[in-house]
Amino acid sequence: MKIQFLGIFLLVSVLAVAQDEGAIVKKERIQRDKGVFVGGGVSIASGSNLGDYSLGINFEGGYNKRLNRVFSLGGSVSYLSFKYDASVLKNKPDINGTGISQNFYYDTNAAVVDQGFFLTLSGGDVSILSAALNLKFNFVPVKDNSIVSVYGFAKPFIASTSMSALSGVAEYWAYNYSQSDWFPNPSLNASGTYKSKSSITGGIFVGPGIEINPAKPVSIFFQASFGYTFPMDIVSTRSFSNDVNDLGSDAFPISSLGFTSINFAAGISFNLD
Repeated sequence: MKIQFLGIFLLVSVLAVAQDEGAIVKKERIQRDKGVFVGGGVSIASGSNLGDYSLGINFEGGYNKRLNRVFSLGGSVSYLSFKYDASVLKNKPDINGTGISQNFYYDTNAAVVDQGFFLTLSGGDVSILSAALNLKFNFVPVKDNSIVSVYGFAKPFIASTSMSALSGVAEYWAYNYSQSDWFPNPSLNASGTYKSKSSITGGIFVGPGIEINPAKPVSIFFQASFGYTFPMDIVSTRSFSNDVNDLGSDAFPISSLGFTSINFAAGISFNLD
């Protein structure tokens, strides 16, 4: 709910400031008040449980119209992609202090950990294709001779999210007390696949940015944003029950969770009369 309130607060603030401009400022327009832009950069998955993902990429293209020297309105299409990253497992708590590899799943009701499966996954990449309404607020009014513009923005969006097909192999191992060592039993191994799945959801991007030569025919910008996407299917071993007896589709470590990201991007804008 904090994310939703943040987006609503920023939207209301921007609209309120735009309404509070004096009549003279509202009528004043810079010469180049329309712009087409493209940009891209890197994204970092963030949050207490965002699944087994870390770094990603982002791309965006869109159109902005300056309603006045402070407020711009437009639209954009953006794409975020994150690859499944098994190394995120290292953030999973140790198994009862045993030091067992953290892709090991076992019967959580057992008194001791002496058997279970090593789960190896491949696939499971996630992507977010979104269409957004762009609300942009310049903290200092833009003029025809402005060199630098600092701004804030909010981009509520609707999105098509997808997770690529996922496959997994579970190798069964058990502890032999007489030999004080772990041994595999291939006859109990299991494998399975999970088909790609897409869904329609929504979310918001909010953040600050800086634009160089905002009123010139060509300008460049740098921006950062916090993105929140409403629950979507992702690989999340930290949400797994840990009790693996087979690898049917119901046993895969997939959860429907809100997905958050920190996004850094640079781009270019072509500003038109």
